[in-house]
Amino acid sequence: MRGPCAKSRVRCIISNGLIDFEGENDCANPQPVCPREPGEDYTKCRTICDQAGHAEMEAVKKAGVWACGGTATLFGHYYACEPCARALRDAGVVRIDIRVRAP
Repeated sequence: MRGPCAKSRVRCIISNGLIDFEGENDCANPQPVCPREPGEDYTKCRTICDQAGHAEMEAVKKAGVWACGGTATLFGHYYACEPCARALRDAGVVRIDIRVRAP
């Protein structure tokens, strides 16, 4: 049963003006409490929670070539980490809009 990340629910929507593609940081093995210690890397997200990837990466996978020229709107986080920001740029996303709270 899939479920949300215990630490924070993050969603990314890539919109190209015609179609929206959504990615989320949900987990195949959700935990009641985040197993990561403060400052720890994301290894436990994959090994314990079985998280496929960050919301931005999941949205890029779904959008494919349709991401080119699009805008990524990020909900639930204050920033896009460097690997995710790079993946969005490499996919052709021209703008990253940060919205801390979900609509």
